[in-house]
Amino acid sequence: MARSRSPHASWLILAIVSLPVFVGALDLTIISAVLPEVIVSLDLPVKEYLDQASWAVSGYLLAYAISMTFAGRLSDQFGRRTVYIVCLLIFMGGSYLVTVYDSPVLNSWLSRFYREGLGQTPPRAEERYLYLVIVGRVVQALGAGAMVPVTIALVGDLFPPDRRARPLGVVGAVDTLGWVLGHLYGGVMVRLFGEHGQTIVDAFARLGLAVARPSWETLFVVNIPLSAVALGGAWWVLRDVQRPRRAERFDVPGTVLLVLALVGLNVGLGASPEAASTAGSFEELQQGGSAYRGWLLAGAGVAFALFLVVEARARHPLIRLSMFRRRNVLISSLTNFLVGFCLAIGLVSAPLLVNFRMESPTSQEVQHAAYIAGVLLSGLTIPMALAAIPGGWLSERRGYRLPTATGVLLAAVGFVLAGASWRSDTPYWLMGVQMAVIGIGLGLTISPVGTAVLNEVAEDERGIAAALILVLRLIGMTVAISSLTIFALERFDVLLADYMASGSLSVEETLLASQTASLEAAVDVIKELQFIGAAVSLMAVLAALLMRGGRQRPETVRAA
Repeated sequence: MARSRSPHASWLILAIVSLPVFVGALDLTIISAVLPEVIVSLDLPVKEYLDQASWAVSGYLLAYAISMTFAGRLSDQFGRRTVYIVCLLIFMGGSYLVTVYDSPVLNSWLSRFYREGLGQTPPRAEERYLYLVIVGRVVQALGAGAMVPVTIALVGDLFPPDRRARPLGVVGAVDTLGWVLGHLYGGVMVRLFGEHGQTIVDAFARLGLAVARPSWETLFVVNIPLSAVALGGAWWVLRDVQRPRRAERFDVPGTVLLVLALVGLNVGLGASPEAASTAGSFEELQQGGSAYRGWLLAGAGVAFALFLVVEARARHPLIRLSMFRRRNVLISSLTNFLVGFCLAIGLVSAPLLVNFRMESPTSQEVQHAAYIAGVLLSGLTIPMALAAIPGGWLSERRGYRLPTATGVLLAAVGFVLAGASWRSDTPYWLMGVQMAVIGIGLGLTISPVGTAVLNEVAEDERGIAAALILVLRLIGMTVAISSLTIFALERFDVLLADYMASGSLSVEETLLASQTASLEAAVDVIKELQFIGAAVSLMAVLAALLMRGGRQRPETVRAA
């Protein structure tokens, strides 16, 4: 079907289906900026309920990753159009649920669930409101996460193999820009609503329209008309997208086992990439319940082992394990895991250093530190998103190996520069430049890695292959945050003890000496994390050099 469709039509389809992908990725991080506002608006004490409310963030991320695992395979078996539209409707339904948390019907249902299902006294209304917001967020994520692999698989349906790198770069850029801008967008809009909410109401009144004063709920209300427009467009433009030859039986046992493994891994490790990007200390990098950590990780290992057994014997498996016998699939999967590991290091380094630099944790200092950390993270993530597009262009002309190896090598250079130069007084502009080098390097890998996998698999494997690309990067980030947190905490204690015992500090153990020692120890640990990032990047370079193929024929380049 892709060969009989004009390139302009294919790009138009991609643009329409990418809009909800952007909105869903935006919602991945948008709640972080407005979470205190949500708790206050529900008349709940922020300090007491912040941990519970954080499930609006971590629950979204977990559901986002879980839905990726099986949505791609569903689209392989039942068609991209059907699965994409169902996922978009789920996302719209979740957005609606977030905004009607005070519905009498929903609260009555939740109260009955507590009494009859759990045999417990229902929590007070304000707590029920919070739980319903979290439920709405999880429903949102189930739809939003599922749309990403389906969109990537659509690239395989719409474009021939030698023209897939650039559109995959665009999808990668759209998805990355969404979660990059979510935190900034949420913070700016809530502040705008707080300062100019009545002005907005008056402006609509002059047009003859009566609207309520905008608040954090407005951010989710906006999702519904945007998604409705995309729904109509997707319904129309995807009508001719190729359908599967036959609908095979869906692998329910394999899906359940893989989901259990992912839940056990993520909850057991207790590491959230989103929470880590705003961490103010090494302890805040990890938010999981350590009491059940061992059991959860053991359960995840057992579930994954059973998953491999089931997949090896299933007639229609969720993931055909034979895919990994193909060099590009295996190497690209490993490379993407390592890229996720490096990305996590980049995300946590700048916020940690900025927060450790604070002389006094006053409200103004905290807000200023959050602003600086956000700018530095933008220096990493925005170049990463933008670099995905030239990465696709380069991949089409020089093959998968060159842009992937060049990208992770550039990231290694950025990590080395940061590790060698970061001090307690390093200028922020210099840190931003080095973060941009890392971001550009990681961004160059998005398109060639995805294209290498997508072009290596059969037509009915594109959806699950697309999910594999995405999930492995998320797992790499989660594993990195968890393992490096353990490393950082141990190293920080050792270095802090060394600094306090050293003669270079005051003989008397004053508060000033303790603060100085803490800052210097933290800076040294962060620098060590940068060198770990460089080492992992070099491992990714070695893996990338084993990739092959992807270069266009000269006549194809001239025609393009």
